[in-house]
Amino acid sequence: MFMKYLKPFCLLAVCVFLTGCGFHSVYGARDDQDPVAVELNAISIDTIPERNGQILRNALIDRIYGKNRPALPLYHLKIEIHANEEVLGLLANATATRSMLNLSVDYTLTDQAGKKILTGMAHSVASYNRLDQMYGTVAARESAYDHTLHEASEQIVNRLSLYFSEKK
Repeated sequence: MFMKYLKPFCLLAVCVFLTGCGFHSVYGARDDQDPVAVELNAISIDTIPERNGQILRNALIDRIYGKNRPALPLYHLKIEIHANEEVLGLLANATATRSMLNLSVDYTLTDQAGKKILTGMAHSVASYNRLDQMYGTVAARESAYDHTLHEASEQIVNRLSLYFSEKK
């Protein structure tokens, strides 16, 4: 009879101890008053050149800013995108049939005085088919870029969130 209640009791005890020690999920949903969300909302994201820079910046804006952009930012995020495309598949006549996109994003978080607080690199890889129809190849290439840029934005936001959660 006692064993029947032991398992639920242990589960409840573990949950109570975890909440009591300040345990919380880094990736879970947060409210706008959460210290990490407040810190993220104080970051100004510098303009990133070209179309891929716009895509990455918009993805970061969507993930970082809760409601509004900061009026007086405490931090600045500077980003550089480096992309390399490689041919993976060749036909007998040397026509490329598949390409690999290797994207790396260097980022630097600085404070108001320009002091580097955090630097890092996000990396993502995608491959796409090179078709006989030019439109199909362009669409596949753009889709590969979109995928890698969004994945890089997720990595950057996760690392920033982890930095601010450890800082407090």
